[in-house]
Amino acid sequence: MRDWIVAIGFCLVMINVYGQPIRAEIPNADYIHTDQAELHFPGSTESADVFFKKMENLMLFGEGKINVVHFGGSHIQADIYSNRMRQWLGGYIPNQQGARGLVFPFRIARTNGPYDYRVDYTGDWSHVRNVSRTLDTKLGASGISVYTSDTTASVQITFDTKKNLPHRFNRIKVLHEVDSLSYEMKWLGSDSAQIHHYPDSGFSVIELTTPVDTLELGFTKTDSLQNRFILYGFYLENDEPGFTYNSIGVNGASTGSFLKCELFEQHMQVLNPDIVFFGIGINDAHGSNFTKRGFIANYDEIIRQIRTANPNTFFVFLTNNDSYGYNKKLNTNGVIVQEAMYELAQKHNGAVWDMFAVMGGLKSANIWKARDLLKKDRIHFTREGYNLIGDLLFNALMEAYENYLIAEN
Repeated sequence: MRDWIVAIGFCLVMINVYGQPIRAEIPNADYIHTDQAELHFPGSTESADVFFKKMENLMLFGEGKINVVHFGGSHIQADIYSNRMRQWLGGYIPNQQGARGLVFPFRIARTNGPYDYRVDYTGDWSHVRNVSRTLDTKLGASGISVYTSDTTASVQITFDTKKNLPHRFNRIKVLHEVDSLSYEMKWLGSDSAQIHHYPDSGFSVIELTTPVDTLELGFTKTDSLQNRFILYGFYLENDEPGFTYNSIGVNGASTGSFLKCELFEQHMQVLNPDIVFFGIGINDAHGSNFTKRGFIANYDEIIRQIRTANPNTFFVFLTNNDSYGYNKKLNTNGVIVQEAMYELAQKHNGAVWDMFAVMGGLKSANIWKARDLLKKDRIHFTREGYNLIGDLLFNALMEAYENYLIAEN
């Protein structure tokens, strides 16, 4: 019976019964090399098959949750093209209410952040990023932390539900330093909440009686030993099936930056990724000491830490966009990163989405800039450019998923 449902469901996906586009619409332009825009599998598809089986259960039967993690630098901190992916996946099937996952109060750290939520806060705070030369606190998976000794401090995160998917949550995992020196948290929302601490896991859980779209948290000193609160991020959950799309980016971050995050491996247990999009590389390639061997070694260690949470994680390696240095010199290391990503995908049974080839390779940044898809620095995309990249990546993932369904059914 289930096989018949799969077959019927496959047909519905293919003919798009929900009235939504099976593909994002891509401009027919010679500067977009769509013949290179699919996922490339230089090695085994074993990890991809595990992921697509889980995706099938969600897409066709409405069962389960899929955890996505998308790493990068400034391309991802602003969460434009990663949010484009979130919107596509979260809105693909109507009434799907996947959780928002990992969020961070970037405004407290005096830096830019995603556009789908607003951060308000009170009190005096300090911050540390994984690109800092000295680390005053530990760092976790988010690559950034904020901390305060001010008992009047508070933080509020409010989601914009008018322009984005409704990400309501009834459970919050607060990733923070859970020890005798930490202030106690107090929930400032109107509904009741219970707070439980899990020091061995590195987080506390706030259980809410009803789903909400606003996080409101304060702090209180309940013991003379307590002198601060160190926050690594909030992981927002609900009880609904769907995609949880976690974007993790820090401006200027390289692979080495994330290896400085002492709590990275522990926090991966919370995120438990089914699929990881690796977009760390543009800052590595602009470094004066960049080598392919070191780049691959760094990724190997990041992957090892992620696989302690989920050995079956499917890794998709994103090559760099073509770019120029701030000295206006062409960065030819994009070719080396491209080679490294294919080697990593083969080694770790992953896939490559070759952004470098999709753009047209070396010097294509000039063409994309002329089309207002890259900014003047020829490193960062415009909003239109980021949205185009998100559309292309979504199409590549869906094409690979449909190929899986065809092979299976």
